[in-house]
Amino acid sequence: MPISGSLIQVLAAMLRLYSLMIVVYALISWVMHEQHYPPAVRWLQSMVEPVLSRIRKVIPPIGGIDVSVVAALLLIEMIRSFILY
Repeated sequence: MPISGSLIQVLAAMLRLYSLMIVVYALISWVMHEQHYPPAVRWLQSMVEPVLSRIRKVIPPIGGIDVSVVAALLLIEMIRSFILY
């Protein structure tokens, strides 16, 4: 496999990992209050929240429901599809 193909595979894997981080953060935020986040969840929040907050600026909550997680996952999947195919 050429080097560029390997780099594309690594980038795709990193995007998949970031998607997983977003899903885990979303699930934790539904069941745990932010004041009680352990250090690992605070680290996860610091990695994910900058992207989600930018999306919230463009797509505000709809009917009180935050759709930033869904939008981020769709965007990441579109990027992965673009670089892989």
